[in-house]
Amino acid sequence: MQIVAATRIFASHYQLAICDDIMAFTEESNWGEGDLERGFAGNDRFRMVGTEADLNDHWIEVAIADEPPELEPWQRVTCVGLSCNTGEIHIMSVIDNEPPISLNLPKGDYSVFVAGCNIGIDQLSLGEDNELTDEQLAARKDLEWYRIFVVPGKPVRQGRIKDE
Repeated sequence: MQIVAATRIFASHYQLAICDDIMAFTEESNWGEGDLERGFAGNDRFRMVGTEADLNDHWIEVAIADEPPELEPWQRVTCVGLSCNTGEIHIMSVIDNEPPISLNLPKGDYSVFVAGCNIGIDQLSLGEDNELTDEQLAARKDLEWYRIFVVPGKPVRQGRIKDE
């Protein structure tokens, strides 16, 4: 496993977007019945994965891996399939015009595991009101944060595979 990118992402409307084309979203792909329970919505090229913390300000790390992640260290893991037809995968907020993370990957199908810790914990829930720099947010592993594992191949199972 190799971490290839990391940044702050504002998860507007409690969701992170993972896509191969930012224009691949269609209204039919929006959140519908059963999507909240499985932890994601979208289509094969544009996925939205739910988050919890009210402040919506998350540190996101992205790793390229050959195998799915170990579940033990994570509080929640959501797996989605993603078809990459463009050779790029973007990770962003649904309100971003430009994705803060873009990866160049071979075209094909991927299993994307969104692994999170400290679900629902943000600065507000801890009684803090100061704004953190990116460096400070990256170091705050006591706040809700995510590592996204991108693994070649279609997933065996999609949805929340761990939720404590």
